[in-house]
Amino acid sequence: MEDRKGYFNHNSLRFDCNPCFDNKFHKQDIILECGFRPQDAFFEIDDGQVEEGQEFVLDRLKIDTTCLNKPLVKIEFSSLIIFEAEDEEGPEHEVEVDLLFKLIRICNGEKECLQEWQYLYEIDVENSIDELEVEMSQPFTVTFCDRPCSGCCEYIMEVKGIDFEGEFDDLRVVKPNLSAIATGFCDNKF
Repeated sequence: MEDRKGYFNHNSLRFDCNPCFDNKFHKQDIILECGFRPQDAFFEIDDGQVEEGQEFVLDRLKIDTTCLNKPLVKIEFSSLIIFEAEDEEGPEHEVEVDLLFKLIRICNGEKECLQEWQYLYEIDVENSIDELEVEMSQPFTVTFCDRPCSGCCEYIMEVKGIDFEGEFDDLRVVKPNLSAIATGFCDNKF
């Protein structure tokens, strides 16, 4: 079998990660990468209060765009935010969850936060009810287009707890899924 970059070479039992293959013409290629280490985030709660300063890496992926001229990388992330909280003190009742999601890129040893997204759920009730109970399960999805220099980059999605109101029984971010599609024009110089 001919040794083409980006395909398994049965003769040498190796796989070249470079997805472009030699040809006579410039060819537009597409690379798809999926996260390789998804981890759910379980926020620690002490006596109903979410502990401050908690930060979690939800998923990460590596993508090699070495063979692409002017690469364009589209990042997609999805997860599910689940929480249970209540407020039973005073004439006003409030439950709030404020999370900050960060997309980080590491290329050539340089770490950069590309984009931040805020998830904010807040409910205030000002009447004579005895208590407010909230059980929530909401999808959280974002996309981002990046134009990195050609090379190997790692993308990381993190979540950080910012502010919370109410007494919590549970707070977690589950089923994180990070993926990337990259495109550009293949350079024939191999």
